[in-house]
Amino acid sequence: MKRVLTLSLAVLVLAALAAAGSITLDVKEQTLGNGMKILVIPNPGVPRVVGHVYYKVGSINERPGITGIAHVHEHMMFKGTKMMGVTDFEKDAALDRRIDEVMDQIYREKYWKPDGDPAKIVELQKKADELTAAEKAFIVKDDLWELYMKNGGTGLNASTSQESTGYYVTLPSNKVELQMLLEADRMRNAYFREFYSEKDVVMEERRLSENSPGYLFREQVGAAFYAASPYHWDVIGWMDDLKKMTKADMIEFHNRYYIPNNAVAIYVGDVKPDHIFALAEKYFGPIPRGPDVEPIRTSEPPQYAEKRMYGEGAAPTSLQMMFHTPPAGHPDAAPLTVLAGILGAGGGRGGFGGPRGGGGGTGRLEKILVREKQLAVSAAAFHRPQWYVGAFQFSGSPRLDKGVKPEDLEREIWAEIENIKTDGVTGDEIQKIKNRSEANFVRSLSFSAGLASAVGRAELHRGWRSILADNEAVQNVTNDDIKRVAVKYFVKDNSLTAVYTRTTGR
Repeated sequence: MKRVLTLSLAVLVLAALAAAGSITLDVKEQTLGNGMKILVIPNPGVPRVVGHVYYKVGSINERPGITGIAHVHEHMMFKGTKMMGVTDFEKDAALDRRIDEVMDQIYREKYWKPDGDPAKIVELQKKADELTAAEKAFIVKDDLWELYMKNGGTGLNASTSQESTGYYVTLPSNKVELQMLLEADRMRNAYFREFYSEKDVVMEERRLSENSPGYLFREQVGAAFYAASPYHWDVIGWMDDLKKMTKADMIEFHNRYYIPNNAVAIYVGDVKPDHIFALAEKYFGPIPRGPDVEPIRTSEPPQYAEKRMYGEGAAPTSLQMMFHTPPAGHPDAAPLTVLAGILGAGGGRGGFGGPRGGGGGTGRLEKILVREKQLAVSAAAFHRPQWYVGAFQFSGSPRLDKGVKPEDLEREIWAEIENIKTDGVTGDEIQKIKNRSEANFVRSLSFSAGLASAVGRAELHRGWRSILADNEAVQNVTNDDIKRVAVKYFVKDNSLTAVYTRTTGR
């Protein structure tokens, strides 16, 4: 049964609304019979429309053995369908099946046996390479992008995060039907040709990351901080899983998560909502609803013990102090965000439907540690409330020229934490961050792509209205709130301290 909800809200007039202390969004909303949500934000004027499709799936929906698959899947969604990216589907599919058979034999020989036959692997790989070369005759490279460009499309892109995956394009308003045709085709008929070569591309991305100074240490810090929840691994995944991931894994993952009842499409621009809803019913409506997608099962348990990590390498010497905090939407998230802004002077907004505070520049830490005491080159604080977990992080780089060590910064930060637990912060500091947060929020909504991203991603989890509720929660934060959350979360048994020392290039 189709449900239509039209919100009689004022048209978004950002500057005036911010000044009045009331921000509203003119969002029209429809849920198709198969569970897919369609959102429209009319913006008459320039005849363009930003079209985003979001899926409620990211690296937290993976499991050991297939980590990184959400990101690989994002790549594969550009490899075509039965009607896109190929000149002769039947001939291509026949070759693809033969490639899969050979690759399955290679995988079994390489990864299933403790003593696989190297000569057999070489021979099988030669056969797979020959079949792959033959398949290229039927592949139309960049077919999707070429079609969009011929129709005035720009900004075709995609991204995968821990919690969601998005596909983006901007088109003339009269070409939105093309976007729906192609995105519905990708949802229903994705065909994962060139799977093995594209997996190699992702593995090369992983290698490039590993060669970046400090990357492996940062990855280990994240894995140690999140002991149980699937935030434990990076979006890129573990290399072993990337190597052993199969096309069968990919097909199963796609069928489980890339379904209409796990998706939101949003259109921002010079369009009429009723027209968009009719087109959505035509193209997305016939796609069958999939099984309901269960939220992740494993939450992060209480830590109960202080954690410390030490690493060294080519990256600059640094300190990180991380604390577990509650997820977005929790009453404590807003005070922690404001506190991060005060300490780090960021007070920004971003991510998946919730404000985030942090940064450097004019915050307390920068003022005390960098300018007054001259103990640090930089010092900052950052808060990120995510869908299922949150994290508050302090970071700093010590003045090595003055003999300062990361542990010296650690003591200074703990001293400031204890001051805040007792005395809190000033009213002027709180108001400054509230003003900055409001301004950044309004600014982010003044761009069609930013508006589509904020509203679309928020709808996936707590509903798009949560971005307004979170902004309002920041405006209601008091000094007592800040003292309370400092006492509650900034304790040793809830912390991980990571000390990294540069050992080359001094």
